Amino acid sequence: MMTAVKTEGETQEKALNEVYELLKVLEEGIKSFYPDGIPTFEAKNLSLLEVVASSVLCLFKAPEEILGIKVIDPEITPLLFSWVEALRELSLVQETIPSHEKIVALLGTLRQLAINPPSQS
Repeated sequence: MMTAVKTEGETQEKALNEVYELLKVLEEGIKSFYPDGIPTFEAKNLSLLEVVASSVLCLFKAPEEILGIKVIDPEITPLLFSWVEALRELSLVQETIPSHEKIVALLGTLRQLAINPPSQS
């Protein structure tokens, strides 16, 4: 995902396509992990998978805002989208992941520096 944030044009498009393919694989994995659909979560009973996923995937709206694209699209990966949204609603997750504004600011700065690096003196 960082390659997509730090590049433009064909390189960015290729990086995004790789992300989309990986998200589709994750969608299929979730289907096998939760055959009856996404369960309701209790913060005290999160699995390691859910802890890791929340620390990475729950931040998806920031790159969407920076790049102006959908990262986790509910029409393409509906189960993944539902799973991430259910995780994002947990107070424990909300308390532990950085705020949306901080991530947007960080990614925006990284994108600017990568696309328009400061001139070397």
